[in-house]
Amino acid sequence: MMLSVIEVKCPHCGAQGKIVLPPLGAIIIGPCPECQGMVAIFCGNVLPLDKDIMLRGKVDEKREHLLEVLGLFLHDRVEQMFDEKEDDPDLLFPDPPKGESEPAPLLDSPPKAPISQTELDSFLNTDLRMIDNKEYFKAVFG
Repeated sequence: MMLSVIEVKCPHCGAQGKIVLPPLGAIIIGPCPECQGMVAIFCGNVLPLDKDIMLRGKVDEKREHLLEVLGLFLHDRVEQMFDEKEDDPDLLFPDPPKGESEPAPLLDSPPKAPISQTELDSFLNTDLRMIDNKEYFKAVFG
Protein backbone atom coordinates (compact mmCIF):
# COMPACT_ATOMS: atom_id res chain seq x y z
CA MET A 1 0.00 0.00 0.00
CA MET A 2 1.40 3.36 -1.05
CA LEU A 3 1.12 6.22 1.45
CA SER A 4 -0.43 9.42 0.16
CA VAL A 5 1.20 12.75 0.96
CA ILE A 6 -0.04 16.32 0.78
CA GLU A 7 1.87 19.57 0.61
CA VAL A 8 1.29 21.97 3.49
CA LYS A 9 2.29 25.58 4.08
CA CYS A 10 2.66 27.19 7.51
CA PRO A 11 0.27 30.15 7.84
CA HIS A 12 2.72 31.78 10.29
CA CYS A 13 6.03 31.71 8.37
CA GLY A 14 5.19 30.29 4.93
CA ALA A 15 7.45 27.24 5.29
CA GLN A 16 6.35 24.40 3.03
CA GLY A 17 6.57 20.67 3.54
CA LYS A 18 4.87 17.37 2.94
CA ILE A 19 2.97 15.17 5.36
CA VAL A 20 1.20 11.85 5.08
CA LEU A 21 -2.44 12.43 4.15
CA PRO A 22 -4.37 12.19 7.44
CA PRO A 23 -7.60 10.21 7.63
CA LEU A 24 -10.67 12.08 6.42
CA GLY A 25 -12.03 14.31 9.20
CA ALA A 26 -8.89 14.05 11.36
CA ILE A 27 -7.59 17.13 13.16
CA ILE A 28 -3.81 17.22 13.60
CA ILE A 29 -2.38 19.83 15.97
CA GLY A 30 1.30 20.57 16.30
CA PRO A 31 4.14 23.03 15.79
CA CYS A 32 5.59 24.15 12.49
CA PRO A 33 9.06 22.58 12.23
CA GLU A 34 10.50 25.94 11.07
CA CYS A 35 8.95 28.66 13.27
CA GLN A 36 7.38 26.50 16.01
CA GLY A 37 4.05 28.29 15.49
CA MET A 38 1.07 26.08 16.33
CA VAL A 39 -1.15 24.88 13.50
CA ALA A 40 -4.13 22.62 12.98
CA ILE A 41 -4.36 20.50 9.85
CA PHE A 42 -7.97 19.79 8.93
CA CYS A 43 -9.35 18.58 5.59
CA GLY A 44 -6.00 19.23 3.92
CA ASN A 45 -5.86 22.84 5.12
CA VAL A 46 -3.33 24.31 7.54
CA LEU A 47 -4.99 26.67 10.02
CA PRO A 48 -3.08 29.01 12.37
CA LEU A 49 -3.47 28.52 16.11
CA ASP A 50 -2.45 30.77 18.99
CA LYS A 51 0.66 29.12 20.45
CA ASP A 52 0.23 30.69 23.88
CA ILE A 53 -3.34 29.42 24.25
CA MET A 54 -2.52 25.94 22.92
CA LEU A 55 0.55 25.49 25.15
CA ARG A 56 -0.37 27.40 28.31
CA GLY A 57 -4.13 27.81 28.24
CA LYS A 58 -6.62 25.92 30.35
CA VAL A 59 -8.44 23.03 28.70
CA ASP A 60 -11.57 25.14 28.19
CA GLU A 61 -9.53 27.93 26.55
CA LYS A 62 -7.86 25.44 24.20
CA ARG A 63 -11.22 23.90 23.30
CA GLU A 64 -12.84 27.27 22.62
CA HIS A 65 -9.89 28.47 20.54
CA LEU A 66 -9.90 25.33 18.40
CA LEU A 67 -13.68 25.52 17.98
CA GLU A 68 -13.35 29.16 16.90
CA VAL A 69 -10.61 28.42 14.33
CA LEU A 70 -12.43 25.40 12.89
CA GLY A 71 -15.75 27.27 13.00
CA LEU A 72 -14.34 30.14 10.94
CA PHE A 73 -12.90 27.68 8.42
CA LEU A 74 -16.23 25.85 8.08
CA HIS A 75 -18.16 29.13 7.94
CA ASP A 76 -16.03 30.27 4.99
CA ARG A 77 -16.56 26.96 3.19
CA VAL A 78 -20.35 27.08 3.70
CA GLU A 79 -20.46 30.71 2.54
CA GLN A 80 -18.57 29.77 -0.64
CA MET A 81 -21.02 26.96 -1.31
CA PHE A 82 -24.08 29.19 -0.96
CA ASP A 83 -22.52 32.16 -2.80
CA GLU A 84 -22.01 29.96 -5.85
CA LYS A 85 -25.65 28.84 -5.79
CA GLU A 86 -27.34 32.04 -4.68
CA ASP A 87 -28.57 33.07 -8.15
CA ASP A 88 -30.56 29.85 -8.53
CA PRO A 89 -31.64 28.23 -5.23
CA ASP A 90 -33.01 25.24 -7.17
CA LEU A 91 -29.42 24.25 -7.95
CA LEU A 92 -28.70 23.93 -4.22
CA PHE A 93 -31.91 22.18 -3.19
CA PRO A 94 -33.60 20.82 -6.31
CA ASP A 95 -37.05 19.25 -6.15
CA PRO A 96 -36.83 15.47 -5.72
CA PRO A 97 -37.64 13.35 -8.79
CA LYS A 98 -41.22 12.04 -8.83
CA GLY A 99 -41.72 9.08 -6.53
CA GLU A 100 -38.77 9.99 -4.26
CA SER A 101 -39.08 11.70 -0.90
CA GLU A 102 -35.39 12.60 -0.45
CA PRO A 103 -33.95 15.64 -2.22
CA ALA A 104 -31.63 14.97 -5.14
CA PRO A 105 -27.92 15.42 -4.43
CA LEU A 106 -26.32 18.83 -4.69
CA LEU A 107 -25.72 19.67 -8.34
CA ASP A 108 -22.31 20.89 -9.39
CA SER A 109 -21.93 24.19 -11.15
CA PRO A 110 -18.78 26.08 -12.04
CA PRO A 111 -17.67 28.64 -9.47
CA LYS A 112 -18.44 32.25 -10.31
CA ALA A 113 -15.07 33.52 -9.10
CA PRO A 114 -11.81 32.29 -10.61
CA ILE A 115 -9.75 29.98 -8.46
CA SER A 116 -6.99 31.60 -6.46
CA GLN A 117 -3.30 31.15 -7.16
CA THR A 118 -3.03 29.20 -3.90
CA GLU A 119 -5.75 26.78 -5.02
CA LEU A 120 -4.08 26.37 -8.42
CA ASP A 121 -0.67 25.76 -6.82
CA SER A 122 -2.17 23.22 -4.44
CA PHE A 123 -3.84 21.40 -7.31
CA LEU A 124 -0.71 21.37 -9.47
CA ASN A 125 1.69 20.45 -6.65
CA THR A 126 -0.47 17.94 -4.80
CA ASP A 127 -3.68 16.75 -6.42
CA LEU A 128 -2.39 16.44 -9.98
CA ARG A 129 0.72 14.55 -8.88
CA MET A 130 -1.35 12.16 -6.77
CA ILE A 131 -4.28 11.64 -9.17
CA ASP A 132 -3.13 8.11 -10.04
CA ASN A 133 -2.89 7.09 -6.38
CA LYS A 134 -6.07 5.11 -5.63
CA GLU A 135 -6.19 5.94 -1.89
CA TYR A 136 -5.54 9.64 -2.45
CA PHE A 137 -8.10 9.86 -5.25
CA LYS A 138 -10.72 8.16 -3.11
CA ALA A 139 -9.95 10.37 -0.07
CA VAL A 140 -10.15 13.60 -2.07
CA PHE A 141 -12.75 12.90 -4.73
CA GLY A 142 -14.89 10.27 -3.03
